[in-house]
Amino acid sequence: MPDRTTASHLGFYGEFGVSPVRQDISDFQSHLQRRRGLYRQLGLLPTHFQNADVCEVGPGSGFNSLYVGQCKPNRYVLVDGNPTGISDMKKLFADYAFMANVDIRHSPIETFQPDFPFDIVLCEGVMSGVPNPEEVLARLAALVKPGGILVTSCVDHLSHYAETVRRLIAQRAVPVDMPLIEKAQALVPLFKPHLDRLGFVSRRHDDWVIDNLLHPASIIPLVNIPETIVLLASSFQYFGASPNYGTDWRWYKSLVGDNWDFNIPAITQYWSLCHNLMDHRFVWADADPVQNQRLYGLCTRARAAVASFEKTGDPARIADFKAHHAGIVEIMRASSAETAEALAEGGLLATADQIDPMAVAQAPHFGALFGRGQQYISFVKELPL
Repeated sequence: MPDRTTASHLGFYGEFGVSPVRQDISDFQSHLQRRRGLYRQLGLLPTHFQNADVCEVGPGSGFNSLYVGQCKPNRYVLVDGNPTGISDMKKLFADYAFMANVDIRHSPIETFQPDFPFDIVLCEGVMSGVPNPEEVLARLAALVKPGGILVTSCVDHLSHYAETVRRLIAQRAVPVDMPLIEKAQALVPLFKPHLDRLGFVSRRHDDWVIDNLLHPASIIPLVNIPETIVLLASSFQYFGASPNYGTDWRWYKSLVGDNWDFNIPAITQYWSLCHNLMDHRFVWADADPVQNQRLYGLCTRARAAVASFEKTGDPARIADFKAHHAGIVEIMRASSAETAEALAEGGLLATADQIDPMAVAQAPHFGALFGRGQQYISFVKELPL
């Protein structure tokens, strides 16, 4: 696994007293339907949660927890180390009678001591901001009873690449010593027009800016789907994903002995299809896995250059980013001229002598470019055969 800084979601949120994951759930039925759709892609129906023992790690301000709560689990334990998030959850849940018996634990996952194992463990939006993913995944795995289900999420260097470009713009657009909230307020006008073009956005724009463009743990190396599968492979098998990229044409009668493996097909198909994570607007055919691994490597190096610039202010890192970005544009042109044009425009905006806020806000091509962001993966903890 790559080296990581000690930056983390929990440390940043605690330092600034924020929980930047608030959502607009005024259309509550649509919110519930979105969550139901997510879990359906992961292989989990409402009946899976009903009467189950469920643990959710890192629920943030609790908006997404409302779906599981209304499915009427037997026990629902929410574990979070951020006191602001805990406070926000308690205020939110006070308006929903079905959340009255939720058990909220103020604890980081590393020190959480459960009273019992769980049928379902959920961990959403956490792995993209921890410096110790191996330890966190091991702790999550230990919470799941045999035959139970683990749901976690990934943000990788492809799906987050458009935000990597936006982050370089943001870091150059505001003074380093400006207070966090003022930075967010200054940057929202640049990126609100982009988010408005995305559609189906329920998150507050200032929270999105803080969490994606300013939060130091949002630029550390990320754990992708294959790496997550490998880290859990000793006791878990891949079950599903959102987006649901995988297919399995094997005859069920062949799934015995050495063929009883769902992890390797999931990894293999990821590398054939992962270029689709770069642009949410399109679905492309399989590509050469070797070329996709080269694309991933370029995105990783471009991201590292942005992180280094952010830490040192060295303009040579912008030149490094520019070189890696050019290779990314070249590879993506084979899949989509429209995506390549958007990336090229974003690169020019990010590496200009000075950031032009109006040009950023009005970017005709780059403004519409977003990757597929956060992916979700479900796993089954294998029972002895």
